[in-house]
Amino acid sequence: MGPPIRKATAFLPGILPGLALAAVGFCPAVSAQAAPAEAGGLPQDEQPEVIEARATLEQARTERGAAFDTLETLILDLRDDYELLTTSARAATTKHSLVLAMHDSLPVARARLSSEEAAGHSITRGVRRRVLSEVFAEPMQRSATVDTRLGDWVAAQVAQELSRHEDLTVLSADDVLAALNGALEPPLTFWEFWNERLRPGRPEVSAYREAVERYEAAGLELNRARFPERYGPRGEVAPPGMVIVPGGHYSLGPSSGWDRPGDRGQTQRVNLKSFAADRTEVTQQAYALFVNALPLAERPALLPRGWVLDDEARAAAPDGLPDHPVVYVSFGQADAYAKWAGKRLPTENEWEATASGSEAFVFPWGNAWRMDMANGDRLTTGVLPVESFPHSRAPTGCYDMVGNVWEWTATRADGSDIDELEDDLVNVIIRGGAWNSDRDKLNNRYRWAAPGHDTFGSPRYTMPIGFRCVQDLR
Repeated sequence: MGPPIRKATAFLPGILPGLALAAVGFCPAVSAQAAPAEAGGLPQDEQPEVIEARATLEQARTERGAAFDTLETLILDLRDDYELLTTSARAATTKHSLVLAMHDSLPVARARLSSEEAAGHSITRGVRRRVLSEVFAEPMQRSATVDTRLGDWVAAQVAQELSRHEDLTVLSADDVLAALNGALEPPLTFWEFWNERLRPGRPEVSAYREAVERYEAAGLELNRARFPERYGPRGEVAPPGMVIVPGGHYSLGPSSGWDRPGDRGQTQRVNLKSFAADRTEVTQQAYALFVNALPLAERPALLPRGWVLDDEARAAAPDGLPDHPVVYVSFGQADAYAKWAGKRLPTENEWEATASGSEAFVFPWGNAWRMDMANGDRLTTGVLPVESFPHSRAPTGCYDMVGNVWEWTATRADGSDIDELEDDLVNVIIRGGAWNSDRDKLNNRYRWAAPGHDTFGSPRYTMPIGFRCVQDLR
C-alpha cells in the first residue's frame, strides 16, 4: 500500500474530508451547550425544526461518507495501475500490450471514417479524435491490463495525438507507442498525475464535492435552527474576517475606571441592532495595505507613531510584524481606515456587547480571571500576534477583546457617540486594556479615555492603542 488516503485527498483542492467537519460548527459563536428552554415551550434542541435539521445533517453525513469511500477506492485503484504503466518492472510489457491493442483497431477506425465520409460528413480532426477514442476503448477494455477508467483516459490522450494525421494508414505501432509515452511524460508521482491530469472532470470527484457542500449546508441549517440569534435579521452570514453580533437586549456594566454618566454602579440594559465585528484587531499588514492604497500625498498623515515611508514611499512599521495589531494609531487614523474599508469604529456599547455577549460575561471567556487567557498584567513584555489566545474567544467569536492593545471606540467620555471626526475631539473612550495594563483594567467593563487628537505625539505616551472595526448589516 502507498501513502494513506489523506495524502491523496491533499491533491483535491476544496474538497478535503476535514473541511466537512466544520459544518456543525460553522458559526464561530456556537456554544457547545444546548440553548436554554423557552418559557412555556420545548427546549431549543427539541424544537421540530431542530430535529428535522439534525436528521438532514445525519443523512448528508452518510452520503458524504459514501462519496468519499467511492473516491478513495478510485484513487487507490488508479494509483496501482498508473504505477504499472510507469514505474513497475512490468511497465514496458504492459505498454506494449496496450499499443498492440490500439494499433490492431486502427483498421476499424479507418473503416468508420470512410463510412462517415461516404455519408457526406466532413472529416475534421475532432471527428478523427472521437472515432479513435471510441475504437481504442473496446480493445483496451478487453485486454483488462489497466483499470477501465485509466484506460479510457489513456485512449483519449493517444487519440488526441494521432488525430493530427489525416491519413491513418501511415500510422505504425511505433507512432502509437510514441503517443502513449507522450501522454505519460514527463514522469510524475501518482499524486501529481492525479491532481494535474486525471482528477479534472472525474464524476467521483464532483460527486464528493457536492456531498461535502450538502453536508456543510445541512450543518449551517442546523446552526440556524439551534442558534437563530447568531445570524443577522435576514439570515446574513458574517463578512470575511468578521462575526455577527446578534441584535437584541444586552446587559452592560456596571462599569469601572472612567466614570460613565448615568451608570451609578448599575447594570444598564441596552437594545442594539445586529452588526458584524472584526474577529481580530486590525493588523499591521492590513493597515499598511490601507495606507499604500492612498495617493502619496495622503500617506504621511496616516502613519502611526514610529512608522515611516520607505524608499518606494510605502508604509513600513518599525518592527515589521505583519500579524501584530497596529498600535499607537490615533483616533483619526483608525477612523480613516474604517471608512476606507467600508466599516466604522464600534460604539462603546457595541464593543462591550461584542466582548460580553448575551451572557454579560465580565471577561470574554467567563466571569473568573485566568492569567493564561489574555496578554495583560505584564504576562509578556510586549504586543503579541492576533489570535495568540484562541482558547479565550468572546461569546461572539472575537479574539483579544481584553489585553494585548487597547481599542478605540466611537464614544466620547461623556457617553455620547461620535458620528463624524471633530477638530476639537477630546477624551474618546478606549476599552480592553493592553499587555502592560494592570489586572483591574483587563475586563469587559473597564473604560478609560484617550485624547482624540495628537495622542501619540510624544514617545512618552505609553498606552498602546489599536482598534477593530464593525459593519452595519444591510
